[in-house]
Amino acid sequence: MTSSNIARALQYLEAVGAGESIDKIFEFYADDVVIQEFPNRIAPQGHKRRPADIRSAYEQGRKIMQSQTYAVQRAVESGDEVAVELEWTGVLAVPVMGLPAGGEMKAFVAMFLTFREGKIVSQRNYDCYPPFDSEEQAPKR
Repeated sequence: MTSSNIARALQYLEAVGAGESIDKIFEFYADDVVIQEFPNRIAPQGHKRRPADIRSAYEQGRKIMQSQTYAVQRAVESGDEVAVELEWTGVLAVPVMGLPAGGEMKAFVAMFLTFREGKIVSQRNYDCYPPFDSEEQAPKR
């Protein structure tokens, strides 16, 4: 059976994947939400975002991505915490990091959400991006 926090987390990912408006996305967040993205290939220094930064980053992402999907592998809950393991796939609307518009990016993600009264108060993402271009994916000899 899916808990209400897990169900809410899955609804949130579906809304983000569908490119819903920022106002719709903010219905999932507490007023004091913080999203932390730990260092990775795209963000080597990581990011810690509060509401104004989240709005800006989300709108920027909507311009960069043609589409995105979140394939959830599993979700577990402990109290107000939900851990989600997923595979993210994004199709680019514009060229990014050597990939052309229409190119695909993937990431394997561990996401940890903290809820308070049904709203996300904290999100911590650990994103693992495999190589982006065919040259990097070629076997090493």
